[in-house]
Amino acid sequence: MERIAVFAGSFDPFTVGHKDVAERACALFDKLIILIANNINKKTHFSTEERAELAKKAMANFPQASVEIWDGLTVDYLQKNGIKFLVRGVRRASDLEWEQAVAWNNAKLLPGTETVLLSSKPEHLSVSSSLVRELLKLGKDAREFF
Repeated sequence: MERIAVFAGSFDPFTVGHKDVAERACALFDKLIILIANNINKKTHFSTEERAELAKKAMANFPQASVEIWDGLTVDYLQKNGIKFLVRGVRRASDLEWEQAVAWNNAKLLPGTETVLLSSKPEHLSVSSSLVRELLKLGKDAREFF
């Protein structure tokens, strides 16, 4: 049976840290779907289509990775597509606490859902989408971060 996982987020933009997590998830699963989510609580810098294109470009050398756009709860996408694995990246302890709570709630909403947490590599600990957006808004070159 094919092992399929979803790596979901707003990815505004898809950073080198996201790419690292996605690459490592590709080694764990037969197929990885990078799910570009529209978070109604976030004002994004890049359009949904731009975010999807950035993720596709970053993962171009990984044929087992694909990119999709989704409006709605991630668990609804999982249920619709018969997927039970979620991949999430964790940079610091506060991320871990948040991701554990999300994982528990996802498992309550869709029993059988398993969340795999991958720790950031040390060189990506300070990279965040917020940092990249701030640099871009200030007219700085942020290409090394995504």
